Amino acid sequence: MITLYSGLVVRQALEETVIPLFEQATGERVEATFEPTTMLLGRIADGERPDLMLGLSSSVRDLADQGVLAHEGLTDIAISAVGFARLPETAAPIDGTAETFLDYLRAAPAVAYTLSGASGLHFMEVLRAHDLLDEIDERAVRFPAGLTAESVVDGRATVAIQQVSELRAVPGPHLVAPIPHALQSYMSFAIGVRPGAPQTAAAFASSLGADDARRAFAAVGLSAP
Repeated sequence: MITLYSGLVVRQALEETVIPLFEQATGERVEATFEPTTMLLGRIADGERPDLMLGLSSSVRDLADQGVLAHEGLTDIAISAVGFARLPETAAPIDGTAETFLDYLRAAPAVAYTLSGASGLHFMEVLRAHDLLDEIDERAVRFPAGLTAESVVDGRATVAIQQVSELRAVPGPHLVAPIPHALQSYMSFAIGVRPGAPQTAAAFASSLGADDARRAFAAVGLSAP
């Protein structure tokens, strides 16, 4: 068995395609833990040592500099955009400009975002930069972790903010689109292997560059690095 810590951004692609194909091909079991990168870093800081870590590229490289991961084999695997989800019957922004989108958020009865994920931290910075954080938070649905589009599907929020792939991972009749380019944060994700990990851990990291994995990432809204 090999252990994997992974951000939520690739969960759907890994669980539905990449991990089953790897386990079939190798007979090796992958035990995966999916949480926001910030929460996984906290677990590692507390002494946990997974065989593989998949998260924000900058964080994975920092772990390699600290010796927690090996520099050899560290690989960028995908780029993600921040998006928003809404129900089909809920109006969309009338155009793709930043100001229109901010007005859209002002008019929304409730906006959902995560407090621990990279997308949520970026979203809070966007709101602060436009003096909107307090106003939006008066009616926000704030997730400590998890998938924010669940709150759109179940009616707690009108708009949910998160990585596009995380929004798409939620079952239900919601629509997903990227937020405007001027408000974006395009985030790179990478995987690294713990020094001394089983050889199959390095093989799993390499498998993320295979055609099947690339197609699985693309299907959930992730771009190639």
